[in-house]
Amino acid sequence: MFRKSQLVFYACLAFILGVGLASFVFIGWLVLYFTGLAGIIVLIFSKPKSLPFFFALCSLFFVFGLARYQLSIPKIDERHLSFYNNQPEVEFYERQSVSFKGLVLDEPDVRKDHVKLKVESRELKVGSEVKKVEGRVLIKTDLYPQYDYGDVLQIDCRLVEPEPIEDFAYEKYLALSGIYSLCYNGRIEKIDVGRGNWFKSTVFKIKAKIVQTSGQILPEPQASFLGGLLWGAKKGLPEEVLENFNKTGVTHIIAVSGYNITIIAVALTNIFIGLGLSRVKAFWLIVLGIVFFIVITGSPASIVRAGLMGLVVLTAQTVGRAAKMRNTLAVVCLLMLLFNPKILIWDAGFQLSFLATIGLIYLAPRLKKYTTRLPQTFGLRESFTTTLSAIILTAPLIIFQFGRFSFLALPANLLILPIIPLNMAVGFLAVVGGLIWLPLGQVIGYVSWIILTYVLKLTEILGGLAFASTPLPGLHWIFMAAGYLFIGFIIFKNQKRTS
Repeated sequence: MFRKSQLVFYACLAFILGVGLASFVFIGWLVLYFTGLAGIIVLIFSKPKSLPFFFALCSLFFVFGLARYQLSIPKIDERHLSFYNNQPEVEFYERQSVSFKGLVLDEPDVRKDHVKLKVESRELKVGSEVKKVEGRVLIKTDLYPQYDYGDVLQIDCRLVEPEPIEDFAYEKYLALSGIYSLCYNGRIEKIDVGRGNWFKSTVFKIKAKIVQTSGQILPEPQASFLGGLLWGAKKGLPEEVLENFNKTGVTHIIAVSGYNITIIAVALTNIFIGLGLSRVKAFWLIVLGIVFFIVITGSPASIVRAGLMGLVVLTAQTVGRAAKMRNTLAVVCLLMLLFNPKILIWDAGFQLSFLATIGLIYLAPRLKKYTTRLPQTFGLRESFTTTLSAIILTAPLIIFQFGRFSFLALPANLLILPIIPLNMAVGFLAVVGGLIWLPLGQVIGYVSWIILTYVLKLTEILGGLAFASTPLPGLHWIFMAAGYLFIGFIIFKNQKRTS
């Protein structure tokens, strides 16, 4: 007989495995139909919580996972913009270009010499005929004229299909956002403005003002670094700074994922408790902070997922029963995959977030008995264990995905992470002060500049060491799987000893 909690967990796990398989293999709809039908029949006529009921439930959820992924793949026909990718010249083309109307869906991604726009197509012009189309396109164009979220554009452009870039599955990365077409240097005409969501538009305007104020109270690259910490904007950081972060294993502090949110949230919780607040009060303060962070960044799906991961970890720490969080973690993962099943295999940020969350819930408590000699001042002991657990759980994936292992990740994180929450608080006060009165923001910003400069200099020194990191290109996925099997075995064995 299976308990209800076991049925929930394994059903969610079956759905996740179904999504994973469908990411590589297409299963015929007829096979899914009859498999699902057989599962329903067995469920109806088998005894609840029995072995046949268990296998039928899992097979049914496995089929749901397969179906959900396959339904996420758009039907490419004349009503979808990507149908016109790489088309040979036909009579309604001018220089093989397509003329379509679309809405700018997000903030422009401004780079040094160009800007990228995510555009949702609405209408396609074929000669004198105008027909409705759907599908998103990523447009690369000049810095000027400027375009904003909610602008309606008329675009004449040759559409091309995204392709892999070396070892990076660029087409899969764009598919996460529903983008199946690329446009380079097309002719663009703005024909309307303010057609986006009013709340999102207001948030972007507030965010733009905050970014402007940050640039007025801090020089570069400190201003861009603060932007990466507070709202995940790392585009202005020089390449050498990003490379130093990569070598020292601290890129997560400026990457909007559950990895950095959970670690920073845990650090903030420890600081609040060290200052005398109860764990429950600290929990609600961090929850409010996460909600504010999600709102101020415009609430993109990646940040909402990261926030959910952070809340899962905080809940586990507040409840104090990691074993009770297994089903919560499985259900949260299922809900995220229902919303976007492509993230399971093709979104490294989601994978890092989930693995770091597992480490913080299951591994960190078991590492505490090995760190009893460390002081508890301002949560130093817990910061060490949470950082180490996240590094251990994400190391095999990072090595596989990015072909690099940082030997200095642990010391670099221990020297940097404890002051990140403090700097976020000081930087936030500096920006708020600057919005009220610029000289006030500049005075507070000087303290933030000192902390930011410390981090930048430290990563520069550590990243310059010959042994900072080692490249491991072309590592087979089997080695990554073996690493996680070993880690899982150690956690399971340790859990049995302590239970």
